[in-house]
Amino acid sequence: MTASAILVIAVGGAIGAALRSIVERWVASRYHGALPAGLFLVNVIGSAIAGAVLGGTTGALRLFLLVGICGALTTYSGFGAAVHRLWSSDRRAAWVTILGMPTLCIAVAALTYTLIAST
Repeated sequence: MTASAILVIAVGGAIGAALRSIVERWVASRYHGALPAGLFLVNVIGSAIAGAVLGGTTGALRLFLLVGICGALTTYSGFGAAVHRLWSSDRRAAWVTILGMPTLCIAVAALTYTLIAST
């Protein structure tokens, strides 16, 4: 991997990480339910972007958007931590998160990929 590719990914990662923090804090200030709504939102947004990127970009733009922004915006570690936290306090919310988040993210990624790739 070239130095310029690493720089492109790093810049995208910085943007994605900042966006994740902003979105999760914004959602947390408005939603106080059991489900990790901010985490759901960033992962669904990231999945939509990933599907669109895979359906229609290549090269440095793909690295910037997919590996950089989406890599930092979405979070599997946050998913694991949320499930762990919910498991001891609200098993139903934990199961909704375990089953719902991956299903929704895969569906959204597939939909955006299909929409972009077919144009």
